Formats: sequence, structure tokens, C-alpha cells
Amino acid sequence: MCNYNKIATEYLVAGNPEAPATLLRELARSSQPEVRARVAENVTTPITTLLQLLSDAHREVRLSLSHNEKLPVMFLTKLALDTDPDVRYGLAENSRLPISLLEILSQDENPYVAHRASQTLSRLENANISFHRAVA
Repeated sequence: MCNYNKIATEYLVAGNPEAPATLLRELARSSQPEVRARVAENVTTPITTLLQLLSDAHREVRLSLSHNEKLPVMFLTKLALDTDPDVRYGLAENSRLPISLLEILSQDENPYVAHRASQTLSRLENANISFHRAVA
């Protein structure tokens, strides 16, 4: 099997919610950041493995964690304080992030991160107002 096929297979398995936890733990140590990012997004990845990925050297992997619906809030908080502004910017775009974390990001030292978080908060507020008008 050529290297491309191996990587493609690992990528698909890493995103499979039915993949065994032992295999996900193994794939979290892949040399390919794309594979590790898929493991980070997988809702069935064990918490201990997600914790390991929280310190991954590649920002794409750390950012992928924020797309995992099962990620504990304390992990999201650590990501909101990440040293890489691209990670914080990606979080600031995420409308599923807790409001309290978006508010922290809206005060970020990086003006792009702060602006993006403020925009996300505005979008959520407008969606909430629209929802209440539709229900009334």
C-alpha cells in the first residue's frame, strides 16, 4: 500500500465514531497532523487522548478539538488561552463556544481575534432576537 493510501485510510478511520478507543489512541500519535486532527474531532475519542492532543505541536490539531461536541469546557478554556492567535481566532468564529469564552476572546490582545469574537457574539445575539420574535 502506498503512503498516500495509508494516510487516507488512517484519516477515514480517525473520523469514524465506531473506531475502537485503542485505535484512536494510536492514531493520535500519527506522524500526520491531518490524522491527529480527525482524532481530535471524533466525539468517541477518549478524554485522555483529547487531553494529549491539547498539547499537540500543530495548531490545526488543537483547533480541531474545538469542533468536538464532547470536549469538556475546561479544555475549551485552555484553547481560548492558546499562545497561537490562529487557534484563538478559530475559536472566536465558533458559535457553539460558550458565551463566557467568546466574551473572553472579545477582549483578546490580538485585535483580529477580539473582532471576530465580537462578531460571533453579535450574530448569536441577533439570532436570539430573531428567534424570540418568531416565537412571539
